[in-house]
Amino acid sequence: MKTFAASLLLSIVVCAEIAVSSTPARCAPTVGVKRGDWMEYSVEITGTPPPIHNVTWMRMEVLQVNGDSFPVNLTVRYRNGTLYSSIWQFNFTAGNTEGWLIIPANLGVSNSFYDVFRAKGSNITIQSQAQENVLDATRTVTYANDSLRQKEWDKATGVFVSSYEAFRNWTAKVNMTATNVWTTQAPGLNKTALFGLVAGGLATGFAACSTAVFALRRSKRLDFKGKKCVLEAT
Repeated sequence: MKTFAASLLLSIVVCAEIAVSSTPARCAPTVGVKRGDWMEYSVEITGTPPPIHNVTWMRMEVLQVNGDSFPVNLTVRYRNGTLYSSIWQFNFTAGNTEGWLIIPANLGVSNSFYDVFRAKGSNITIQSQAQENVLDATRTVTYANDSLRQKEWDKATGVFVSSYEAFRNWTAKVNMTATNVWTTQAPGLNKTALFGLVAGGLATGFAACSTAVFALRRSKRLDFKGKKCVLEAT
């Protein structure tokens, strides 16, 4: 009887461990931006959008980060040149990504984030990722879409780098044009070219210095008069 009871207890423990290990882990969403991070975008509108959406440029700046929520100062420039700013509140746990402008960081293919504003709320799954050149820097870019929008994000930070949204009477194409989130190179200047310029400058400077020293030595001579050594310039 004791043996049977011990075996039964062991079976229960093993089954419990299997059940726990087979339960998918739920990880808190990760914020990949910090206070002071900013991104700027060009906006190309076609069709007849509502006046509130008829913009040509936008900028986002993170004001602070508190857990998985953070406010962003979003500024837009309307087609008539008027600037308008407002504070947008992001909260990843609550599913507020403000139209997928910033999503949790480090989401790979098949990972998802929660969007409370979709019908009944739903998870948006990352569909693909690739290495791309973004503002002269190599970044891992992820992609997802739904019936209204297509978006690409910088994987490490979760900020969107481009998007295309199609509505009934108008469309919007948005592309990142500047940011301080990652280091970018000057257009057309890679590390090899930069090293070449520095090495060339050093070589030129060394050659000029050597020529000057040699000329100075040639311009002077030692004349011996009796026991005195006199240095004269020619």
